[in-house]
Amino acid sequence: MKKRSDPAARALRRKILLMALALVLVLSSHLRPVFRITVQGEALPGRYSLQQARSGEAHAREIAEEILGSTATLYLPEKRLCLTLRRADGEAAALTEALLERTEGIQTAAEVRVNGVRLGNVADEEALRRALQRSIRGQMPLRAVSGSISGELELRPVYTRAGSFTPDSDMVLLITGMAPVIYLDPEGKLA
Repeated sequence: MKKRSDPAARALRRKILLMALALVLVLSSHLRPVFRITVQGEALPGRYSLQQARSGEAHAREIAEEILGSTATLYLPEKRLCLTLRRADGEAAALTEALLERTEGIQTAAEVRVNGVRLGNVADEEALRRALQRSIRGQMPLRAVSGSISGELELRPVYTRAGSFTPDSDMVLLITGMAPVIYLDPEGKLA
């Protein structure tokens, strides 16, 4: 003969089961789907939402097509889905940069502007600054103690087609043509 369980024990088991189910549902309602992204074997920091991942890829594709035209072949990142209680903290811009840096035919460069006018791109910002200083010092009159260009030089990083740089010597001529060099003597007068 089968032994019947106590109704109080069954009610307790049911309550425990319902509490456990409620706890699981509460925890699962706070889980967020995020992606860990790897670009050519390099894991990007942070976790990305699906929208951030799509936005970063789309922006990189637009920039690559603008620079290279229809021949742009963008490397596709690897995405690994994770469930976490934390919010996505990755930046779409970081994904865009990682994709562009690995796109064949695209390089980073320094865009040169003088008084807001774009003069072109150079391969290395520091090399241009050294070449400009050498040029200023090389033409300095004997009585001068300092020299600088008469305009505002702005250098900022950009992405451009590989190999489409202005040589530093040519860029120095363009800069000094737009903003002539001013030399000062020890009293602060024009030399």
